[in-house]
Amino acid sequence: MLAVLMLGLVLVIWAVLARPAQRYSVTVPIAMAAAGLILTNGSNPLVNIEVTGPIVRHLIEITLALVLFTDATEISVQWLRETGRVPMRMLFIAFPLTVALGFAAGVPLLPGAGWWVCAICAAVLAATDSTPILPLLHDRRLPSGMRHTITVVSGLDDGLAAPLVLLLLAGAVASTDLESVLLELLIALVAGLIVGFGGARMLSMARERGWSTPEADRVGLLALAITAFAMGEVLHGNGFVAAFVAGLAARATAPHMPHAALQTVSDTALVLSAAVWFVFGSLIVPAFMDGLEWRVFLYAFLSLTLIRMLPVALSLLGSHVPWRERWALGFWGPRGLDSMVLGIIALEQLSGLDADWVADVVVVVISLSILIHGLSARYFARWWDRRSRALVESSGAAAD
Repeated sequence: MLAVLMLGLVLVIWAVLARPAQRYSVTVPIAMAAAGLILTNGSNPLVNIEVTGPIVRHLIEITLALVLFTDATEISVQWLRETGRVPMRMLFIAFPLTVALGFAAGVPLLPGAGWWVCAICAAVLAATDSTPILPLLHDRRLPSGMRHTITVVSGLDDGLAAPLVLLLLAGAVASTDLESVLLELLIALVAGLIVGFGGARMLSMARERGWSTPEADRVGLLALAITAFAMGEVLHGNGFVAAFVAGLAARATAPHMPHAALQTVSDTALVLSAAVWFVFGSLIVPAFMDGLEWRVFLYAFLSLTLIRMLPVALSLLGSHVPWRERWALGFWGPRGLDSMVLGIIALEQLSGLDADWVADVVVVVISLSILIHGLSARYFARWWDRRSRALVESSGAAAD
């Protein structure tokens, strides 16, 4: 209960100082990870967290399910058409290239990890999380299309990464049958479609006939996300994939769903993710104290830069997107909650040195991402604004 108390106090302090904190790019993930690092480490820590316990595991799982559902409901077919299929290029070209390049870099930089483990690390780290850079995504100095693309892609690539990680784990763990993994994904797909289409249709009918209220609508969508995840798990499928598919199905069924209807789901996911980031903070010191090799840091740095930026740039060749935006889309792919949960799923099935490699790489990459992406957000927005003004002024001078 002490951990819950400290979590609540830190969240209250952040809420009180939210506006000045955002000016310095101190987002909820940064604040909670820092709190977890400070309060759970040392010879006599104030808070003790059993990271491998069932409570923490279930907390992390339901949090990712809500995030996947919310991200999926942000996706509009009409918007995808209007953007010239830029998100589709990033998903179906840049994503597999990112995994392939991450694997190619992991083989020489993670010696002894094995090909399967290198592939698992690459797939886990290909998932991005826009939460650490929320202030940047709300900064009107940046193009709205670019901000929306980052948000949509960070939601969609999680849906691709989760089944890929499961398939790679089936190859890495001899006791896991590939056919059973494919069956899990099929069950999750069916469960997500049933819950998403059916639930969204019922909520829409209730809204149209005046049976529901705005408050009930918000609660209903939260229950929809939880139901999809739980049904996937109860039917021995994958709950994460079920939650993601349910979000897609709900948006397709109710394309004019009020954005405010998702507020309760988003707020719940935000609070739960704050707790997960607190738990992650408790892992930073132990991971770094174990004596990490320089190769892990080099791989982490490449994962956050070249391994993602190059595939994104290649995927956008021939598109209307300016080169400055292409490199920005490649750079702004923070790693966070999604990679954390997928990494934990991998750790539950791996053992020995394989598990150590995955744990070290995931912790280092997410830690560096918090620093590199989180703390540089406001400086990037300021630079982009100055650069845009300079380009406008130079174009005006040339026209004169």
